[in-house]
Amino acid sequence: MKKYKLLSDIVLLAGLGIMSLLAVAPGTFVMPTSAQMLLLVVVLGLISAFLVFLWREQPDDEREAFNQAIASRSAYIVGASVLIIAMVVQSLNHRVDPAIPLALLAMIATKLVVQHIRNR
Repeated sequence: MKKYKLLSDIVLLAGLGIMSLLAVAPGTFVMPTSAQMLLLVVVLGLISAFLVFLWREQPDDEREAFNQAIASRSAYIVGASVLIIAMVVQSLNHRVDPAIPLALLAMIATKLVVQHIRNR
């Protein structure tokens, strides 16, 4: 059973990676029509939402809950690091996409609010 979990994780991650690559650099690999690009973005959004909000979110025991907490912390650190690097690189080009600092602000604010609530 564990082998199939790993295989499904790899397939989902590979599919998400391929779709992300196609969405970010569409002119490099293929020249999609507007309808194809819209469909790609919708499917990418749905799969991303599924993986973020539903995939493996119900731990069966304490060990899985601990592993889930470590995975969430690691994902937060990597996500924040990528956003910080993107913000610095874009700042050097004098063109910062507003979504990057807003996403970083949302991540940091959520972390601080949840920590404040949990420490009461």
